[in-house]
Amino acid sequence: MKRTRIELADVGDLGNLAVATFRAARGKRSRPDIVAFLSRLDHELAGLRRTILDGSIEVGRGVRFEIRDPKPRKIFAPCFRERVLHHALMAHVGPVLERTLVDDSFACRTGKGSLAAVRRTQQHVRRFPWYAKMDVRSYFASIDHAILEKRLRRVLKGQGLLDLLHRIITSHQDSPGRGLPIGSLTSQCFANFYLDPLDRFLLETRGVAGLVRYMDDFVLWTETRKLAVQAVAAAVSFLEGCLSLTAKQPVQINRSARGVTVCGYRVLPGTLRLSQRRRRRYLDALRSSEAAYLSGRLDELGLQRACDAALAITAHADVVPWRRARRAAQPGLAWDDLV
Repeated sequence: MKRTRIELADVGDLGNLAVATFRAARGKRSRPDIVAFLSRLDHELAGLRRTILDGSIEVGRGVRFEIRDPKPRKIFAPCFRERVLHHALMAHVGPVLERTLVDDSFACRTGKGSLAAVRRTQQHVRRFPWYAKMDVRSYFASIDHAILEKRLRRVLKGQGLLDLLHRIITSHQDSPGRGLPIGSLTSQCFANFYLDPLDRFLLETRGVAGLVRYMDDFVLWTETRKLAVQAVAAAVSFLEGCLSLTAKQPVQINRSARGVTVCGYRVLPGTLRLSQRRRRRYLDALRSSEAAYLSGRLDELGLQRACDAALAITAHADVVPWRRARRAAQPGLAWDDLV
C-alpha cells in the first residue's frame, strides 16, 4: 500500500483544531474545564498549534479510574487539551487507517457500529452452518508498541507525525513496551487497526466463509466443523506469532442454527434476542427508576424518561413476549403503568 504523507502543519492547522475542539466538546460543554478552554479559544488554539509544530505538546495527562462492565476495567480520560489533539490527529490519520480495514470490522467506524455488526452476524448465521467465536485476552493491555508503530509506518509517512504518534503510544504502558489506554480516541482507532492483519489472514488464506469483528471479539463462519477447528488453530497461532497476543480459551464452536451472542444480542437465523447481560441491565434500570420514584427522587416525567431509557436497551430485539412475562411475574408501578 502506498504510504500517505501527513505533516504536523496539517494537524496543527487552526481550522482543523477548531473543528477538533467542538468535536471533543460535544455533549460536555457545561464542564468547567471545557467552559474555560472555550472562553479563551483563540489563545488556546494558538498555543496548541505552536506546541504541535515545535514538538513540545504534552501527552499522557488525564484521569485514571476503574469501572465494572461487568469485569473491572481501567479507564484513562485524557485532559480536554489532549482530547482536542486526538481529534485533530484522527481527522487526518483516521481516513488512512479506515482504508486498510476489511468491510466486516465494525468497531469505531462511521456507518458501522454494534447494530450493524449484529445484522451482519445474522446474515452469516443464515448462510453458513458452523461458527467459532473468539476473543483476545487483555487486549488493550497486550498491544505491542513496536508492532503497532511498525504497522503505522507502513501506511503513514512524515517524521514529525510519526514522532508525535510514538509519544502518544508510549505515554501509557501496562507492561514494558505494551498497552494502550482504554478511553482515548487514538487508542480505539489504533486497536481496531492492529487486528486487521488477522482479518485478512482468516478471510484470504484459511477458508473462512464469513467474519464479523467488533474490536477484539470476532466470529468466523465455515462450511464444516473441521474447517472451523482448523481456522481457530490458525488464528491462535497468528495472534501469538505475528501480533504477540493470546486468544482466550476455551473457544466456542457451534452450529449457527443454535445462535451466537454478539454485542449484547443472541443472534439466531430467524430472530434477535437479548443476551442475559442485557436483560439484567434492562431489569436493573427499571427497578432503580421505580425505587427513585417511590422515594420521591423522581417525578412522573422523570420516571417516564427513565423507563424510556430502559426500553432503549431492548431496542431491535424480539422481546415483547419476554417483557410481558416479566411484568406478569413482578408487577409494579413502572412495569404496569409505564412500560
